[in-house]
Amino acid sequence: MIAELILGVAISLVIGIIAALVGLGGGFLYVPTLILLFGLDTPTAIGTSLTIIVFTMLSSSITYARQRRIFYRSAMYLIIPSVIFSFIGASLTAVLPVFVITVVFIVVLFLVGLKMIFPGLPQIFPLTFGPCSDEVCVDRFSNRVTNRLYYAHVLVWGSVAGMMSGLTGVGGGVINVPALVMMGMPVHFAVATSTFVILFTAISASLVHIRLGNVSLEYTAVYSVGAIIGAQIGARIAPAIHSDQLKKLVGVVLLLTSILVLVREITGM
Repeated sequence: MIAELILGVAISLVIGIIAALVGLGGGFLYVPTLILLFGLDTPTAIGTSLTIIVFTMLSSSITYARQRRIFYRSAMYLIIPSVIFSFIGASLTAVLPVFVITVVFIVVLFLVGLKMIFPGLPQIFPLTFGPCSDEVCVDRFSNRVTNRLYYAHVLVWGSVAGMMSGLTGVGGGVINVPALVMMGMPVHFAVATSTFVILFTAISASLVHIRLGNVSLEYTAVYSVGAIIGAQIGARIAPAIHSDQLKKLVGVVLLLTSILVLVREITGM
């Protein structure tokens, strides 16, 4: 049991660092490790992942807020639809068969992996029409960045990210970050803003999963310890890291992981 706890902390520490560096919530690795290594069923792994994400995103959001790299107005327009649709997605796990939920997760995991390996893969597209406004952010390093906020763009993609988060336990950063970059936001600012958005999305979805009994408090505690530390490390070193090669490596891991989860589901192992 002690060895299992140590393993859980170590795994979540590494995931926390990676998640902070690539701007994702970490669920893309929390869920499969909880399923494959610790034997949790898919709905419980999803609910537990989202609860862990709450703590990790709070941790890294504090660091990014101190760096003053969060575009708060852009974040707010992502948060509103994300929270609503994460609630809907999480609620659907109560009525959909476990097999369907698992297949949806596998597909999302596979697509996330492909996107990381091939950044040019068109998984989302810009909606740069309609009302828009400029937002300025000056970080603690004296970088002044202007971002053009297209309201239709963030409302649509925020809805997609929220639904995916609640239904699969993946934080939604895989949608948020490219959606923000498409509006002209530099990637490090997009990662910081996405992290802040995921915090609220995860809170909404995890509350539903807690009510449904889809959360393991034991693994939430174990993973959160390592993930919080990892998120702090990742957020602090993010400004000095070029994450392109890291994303490709993580992408390969996700493709392999999606295959392993599929095999487990088919064979019932």
